[in-house]
Amino acid sequence: MALPRIPLVVLDTETTGFLPRVNRVIEFASVRIENGETTDEFEQLISIPGEIPAQVSALTHIHPVDIEGKPPMEEVRAEILRRVEGDAIIVGQNVGFDIRMLKGEGIDLTGRAWIDTSMLASLVFPELESYSLGYVSRVLGLHHEPVHRALGDVHATRELLERCWERLLAISADREAPL
Repeated sequence: MALPRIPLVVLDTETTGFLPRVNRVIEFASVRIENGETTDEFEQLISIPGEIPAQVSALTHIHPVDIEGKPPMEEVRAEILRRVEGDAIIVGQNVGFDIRMLKGEGIDLTGRAWIDTSMLASLVFPELESYSLGYVSRVLGLHHEPVHRALGDVHATRELLERCWERLLAISADREAPL
């Protein structure tokens, strides 16, 4: 299914918790889409000065050994900014969280246009019981692998956006059809 022909950057972060500047981003991934086609894909584990909480490792399967020797945010900030630069619309599942966490790491995307696929899915799939990425992936048959890893979540989010776009086009076509 084609996406709208506007520039998009689908992104996701994995973090040590929920509080910007207190908790840290330990993984970032993004996919840039131009004219409906993927033009860039990026994934980076990020070292942090503290420990990864056990519950985060259990959820994400990112363990302290996985980030040993990886660059700290100070070294990858410019690369992340390069991946999201320009006028592309930022897309993410509960994207406000990712935007806040990135701002806490010195990457301010708050002035950018964004699409929250969780919110969008709630509007175009009102029949669903939940709008978590795991649930919508199961119900809509999205490819979501690995779960709770940044790139796996980005791919599932992109696919969810495609399904939402497809549903919006179908709704539009239904409204245009003569009665």
